[in-house]
Amino acid sequence: MASGSLRDIVTPLGYWGAWGSWAVAALAVTHRTRGVPAGAMPPAWIMASYAVLGLGMFLAAAVNRDGASAYQALKIAVVAVMFVAMWRLALRLDWSRLVGAMSWAVAVVLVGLAVSKIWNPTGLPLIAGPREGSFLAVYGVLWKAGAFLLPVFLADAVATPGAWARNGLMIAACIFLVLIDGSRTGLLLLGATAAGFLAFLAWRSGWRLPGRRLRWLWAALVLLLVLQLLNTGVNMGMAWLHSGAAAPGMPSGAAAAPAAVEPARVLEGALSRTFETRIGAGDPARVKLLQASLGQVAACLPLGCGFGAMGTDIGTGAWMVVHNAYLAALGDFGILGLAGMLGFLAAAALPVWRVVRRGDRSAHGLFVVAAGGSALAYGMALMFNTFTTEMSEWGFLILMLAFAWAPAKSA
Repeated sequence: MASGSLRDIVTPLGYWGAWGSWAVAALAVTHRTRGVPAGAMPPAWIMASYAVLGLGMFLAAAVNRDGASAYQALKIAVVAVMFVAMWRLALRLDWSRLVGAMSWAVAVVLVGLAVSKIWNPTGLPLIAGPREGSFLAVYGVLWKAGAFLLPVFLADAVATPGAWARNGLMIAACIFLVLIDGSRTGLLLLGATAAGFLAFLAWRSGWRLPGRRLRWLWAALVLLLVLQLLNTGVNMGMAWLHSGAAAPGMPSGAAAAPAAVEPARVLEGALSRTFETRIGAGDPARVKLLQASLGQVAACLPLGCGFGAMGTDIGTGAWMVVHNAYLAALGDFGILGLAGMLGFLAAAALPVWRVVRRGDRSAHGLFVVAAGGSALAYGMALMFNTFTTEMSEWGFLILMLAFAWAPAKSA
């Protein structure tokens, strides 16, 4: 998931093959594992959401004679199988194993970013103005690992104060990935995650956190600045060496010269990348797509007009689908399509609601809220992105839903 642009290297078929190999291995190693609750079955709510969404797709395919909708329905069925594999793993693993796996994933993303400074096997542009990515995760993809993994690292920072250095680094890395990608959706999710985290901490402990439990916060702030300094300095140096053009992170109009890599300029560029965002720039293309699709959707009810029907030409001469997965599901796959998508939102919210209703202030409850909150963040991101059936997208959802719904492990 964190290396979603692997599709450009191994082809989409190879990427699905890699996921299929993982699913087979996961189902095999969990087949006879002991210690699983008797009668444990994948959550009916989640499986019903897959079924309703898939049924809506098949009906839209039949009514519109649309092979693309039928193909998307088959992919959703495969995603449902992937969820079952993830669920079986979640039953057998504790939260520390999840945090460890996520740490390795973030490390791979950082290494991929570093390697991309000197080697890019895809040939795709990795830097565009204030946006940056790697050959493993181009900009537009890079931010997702940071935004969707961050809540679990925040939970571990509270639950495991002794691991403050590791969690500080992971939290800093997650924020760093969102900032250098420059995704406005990712930036909004950072704000929502911070607000939700503070609200839950206030409910859980009444703000009574000893200073020693906040060491991860200071470590994260320092390490975030270090990552920005390293990245900005390397970008400036590479731009000066290879092109002689203005380097990413430099003030507008600055010339690429030996002075470009002076410490003061590196610091200025790093601070600029940290505190200047694209949120205030507006997005007229998304607004135009939304307006056009709102006018189209009524004519497509109740069964939908088929995959990719919601959208318009925004002035490029090419059709572009609406950047709102819920509106797309309603127009493309009808009422059942929207119901299935909303079912996943409810599936993310239910574990969080149960923790709050029961007053569960245990470490398990903390991680359930983190995983459920991450799944809700995915649902929020879909409000600004196209409908997709790719595992580089759905993988984040199945991971977090599986652990949010997994029963508590005995100590």
